[in-house]
Amino acid sequence: MGASKILLALLLVGGAVGAAALAYDAARPKVHPIKAAEAREHPAAPPTKTTANLFGPAQIIYGDTLRVEGVEADLWTIVAPKLDLTCRKDGQAWACGEASRANLEKLIGGRRVACRPEGPPSPDDHWQGLCFVSDTPCAEDGGGHCESDLTSLNLAQVEQGWASNFEGQYSDSEEAARERKAGLWASDFAETRQ
Repeated sequence: MGASKILLALLLVGGAVGAAALAYDAARPKVHPIKAAEAREHPAAPPTKTTANLFGPAQIIYGDTLRVEGVEADLWTIVAPKLDLTCRKDGQAWACGEASRANLEKLIGGRRVACRPEGPPSPDDHWQGLCFVSDTPCAEDGGGHCESDLTSLNLAQVEQGWASNFEGQYSDSEEAARERKAGLWASDFAETRQ
């Protein structure tokens, strides 16, 4: 009988330890599997022009591209038409690429922008990430106003209909812009090149 009590006590202790381990595992923050795979594929390296935060005045190149600190910065996960693209609206051609660029310029309004890298490295080694109108740079840990993309220029361009969602990040916002026929979505997209 003594051995069975010892065995029972061991099972109870083992169960309590197992339950504690499961509770700890459930409570700790999780890393998304895609982010974990990207981190394994692309281990952290010293900051370079393509991985460093950017801050300062912005020159607008396209509706999805800025130049900050001399670095061409692609707004991650969105696509806007290039400047030479024209679209058709009510049977008339209009410069939708120029309009997308002008909207991004209006959003920035001559103020400084803070940008942080986001996403996997781009195939062409361009800087890509989230950018915000800001008086202060992004914190190196991504905290503060750069923590979320809810106020990013990336999201604003999609919400206002001047860029399209590229990787599924802003699919709901794009759908809402399409339904409102906002920005580019007022066109029938019978595109022509000038």
